Amino acid sequence: MGSKSNDAYEHKSSGSSKQGITRRDVLLGILASVGAASTSGCAKSLNNTIVDLDINAAQGNADLEFYTENEFLLTSRLADLIIPDTQTLGALAVGVPLLMDKLHSDWASAESQTTHREAINHVNQELDKIAGKPFLKLNTELQLQALSRLDELAFSAEYKRLYTYRSVKELIARFYYLSEVGASQELRYELVPGRWEACIPFEKVGRTWAV
Repeated sequence: MGSKSNDAYEHKSSGSSKQGITRRDVLLGILASVGAASTSGCAKSLNNTIVDLDINAAQGNADLEFYTENEFLLTSRLADLIIPDTQTLGALAVGVPLLMDKLHSDWASAESQTTHREAINHVNQELDKIAGKPFLKLNTELQLQALSRLDELAFSAEYKRLYTYRSVKELIARFYYLSEVGASQELRYELVPGRWEACIPFEKVGRTWAV
């Protein structure tokens, strides 16, 4: 759960060379997921927004437009625990929570805004219930224990009930791998790739590849 080799993302990335998936395709997919119009102009504009947010994250600017302070704090803790700093910067350090705030403020439909806000609050409630006390007031070790348990439940018989957590986790992973760090440092990047191998052991490469 805390590894940067996110299962859902690896599955999508592993076939990207064969399918010809580009950064523009990923941007359009994210726009579609929040109910925005999927046009080339939107993708270009969102790409510019990502660049701006990279700068804001580096400068420590965090003017919230969608999240409440508590929602942003929870999103930030989730991002940091799900994709922490390791040899490369993690999701919090590259500004993923800010990007999620901006996306839902500027691009998401009213329905998607409501759905995402409900998902964040539901995740908060589930974490509080698992921990037996407010999740955001716990130390990092206890937060990680509670989140690990939620992650386990979300991919078990509780799959349908905890779709909210999976949706938030997927957004964090998607935005992380759209960042420069995620795409070119955490993932391997090769401008002119060699031969394509359809199925090889993960241990052979050590990490997935950017497109």
